[in-house]
Amino acid sequence: MRGTVAAELLQRATEELGHAELVSNRLIQLGGTPLLTPQDWYKMTNCGYEAPEDPYVEVLLDQNIKGEQCAIGVYQELASFTKDMDPVTYEIVLSILADEIEHEDDLQAIVEDIKLMMERR
Repeated sequence: MRGTVAAELLQRATEELGHAELVSNRLIQLGGTPLLTPQDWYKMTNCGYEAPEDPYVEVLLDQNIKGEQCAIGVYQELASFTKDMDPVTYEIVLSILADEIEHEDDLQAIVEDIKLMMERR
């Protein structure tokens, strides 16, 4: 399952980069300044960051699922905040939120597949 998980995580990382671009572009449009350094990202994160130090597939999946669940909560809050104030940001957030929900579902499905494989052994 390592190859499947690696491909899934690579795809997710690419999509997350796209989310960062959407958010940073919107911040600039609104006259703000995005955080530019990883040090600032770590200081300001809502979800924290667990370095992938344990290469065990189930550990990596668990870390990523927790990250997706946190991101879902953050984007739900942001959607509620922007809903009646800023329709452009609201639509961007809804799009990202849908992606985050899909990411979490996909990762959970892989975990379930691994459990089924282990039970059949």
